[in-house]
Amino acid sequence: MPEKKINKLFIIIPGAVIAVILSAAVYYKFVYLKTAKTVSKEGYGRQELLIKPALKIKGYKRHPVKNFKKFFKNALVKLDIPKTDIIKRRMVLNIKAPVNFKNKLKKIGVSFLKYDVLVSKNGGFGPIENIFGGEFKKFIIPSKAGLKYYSYSVKNNCLCLYFYFKSRLFLKAVFIVKGADESGFTSIKEYAESPKIALDIDDVGYRRSYINSLLSLKTPITFAIFPYAPYSKDIDLKLHKLGYETIMHTPMEPVDTALFPGDGALFISMDKKEIKRKIFTDASRLPYIDGANNHEGSLFTSDEKKICDAVSDFKKRDMFFVDSLTDDNSYAYRCALRQGIPSAQRDVFIDDKPADGYIENQMKVAAALAEKFKRVIVIGHPRRDTVKTLMSEIPALKKEGYKFVPLCEFLR
Repeated sequence: MPEKKINKLFIIIPGAVIAVILSAAVYYKFVYLKTAKTVSKEGYGRQELLIKPALKIKGYKRHPVKNFKKFFKNALVKLDIPKTDIIKRRMVLNIKAPVNFKNKLKKIGVSFLKYDVLVSKNGGFGPIENIFGGEFKKFIIPSKAGLKYYSYSVKNNCLCLYFYFKSRLFLKAVFIVKGADESGFTSIKEYAESPKIALDIDDVGYRRSYINSLLSLKTPITFAIFPYAPYSKDIDLKLHKLGYETIMHTPMEPVDTALFPGDGALFISMDKKEIKRKIFTDASRLPYIDGANNHEGSLFTSDEKKICDAVSDFKKRDMFFVDSLTDDNSYAYRCALRQGIPSAQRDVFIDDKPADGYIENQMKVAAALAEKFKRVIVIGHPRRDTVKTLMSEIPALKKEGYKFVPLCEFLR
């Protein structure tokens, strides 16, 4: 090949290569990158919509309690609640065994975070319930993480939330409506430091006049309604409209088997299916109840298997349970704690004896316990002497700084 042709090739080939490289660079910069950037943004957006929920669900599956506590803190920020309206505490409790079984049964340890939160009446509880309900629906339930929560609200007063992991309470939050005419509390410090009384009136459903007298006090009172009393349904509806907490007063078999506990009662002769059917039928008659307690039941509640079967059915209906403690050997509270259902037990009966001055004295006992522990659960009945005493005692206790609250605030 002549020398001139070879020299031309040395010039043409590198030039062509450079031209191709320059063209490729221009295309990459002005065409490909522009298109790629647009596609990547859209693609990333689509990916993010899919990846973020998946990662959150996976996070709950791996570390459910840790991730939920983090979410809870963020939720309070989203709700725009000032830190000055929040008190956070670690609660550690030891629940004793029934009296006759102290040597056989261990204490039940309960440890959980408790948030007391003061909120404005204007927002209502809807936004709060939506945030937690949405989190469970979108992420926690799909994660199958073993988390469960219960929600109980008392109109213009409080919202009580209980969060469990594998039947163990790990977080409790009480949202209290700020205002002297609402919950009665004007600051979160006042709520934490005030002696509080939860008053439960049992045996409701027969005499309406006594209930109306108690309503005139405009005080948070919990009413335990018989499922089959003549005025039970009407009273349940009325109390719901007025914003009072109601529970089912569940008849249970007493030690004295000659006494009939009432229609809809639970007996130790019943098997598990019968107990379930009876509770379902009883509870369906009272559509606005949040929980239940026992009427009589000294025999039934001291039978561990039977009362635990009953508590399991209350749990399935998302009801809380308060042990009236009609017998020192009751297993009811222990069953509820083990099964992961919000629960409590009675501290003081104010009218279980007919002696003169007894009710007044029992109210003093209740006040002393509230002063010492900042909480006490009291049970009374819609009887003439009881109502007459409460009509004077409640206003007097309020003047002394005692606060009355719904039962749902004292559950564990």
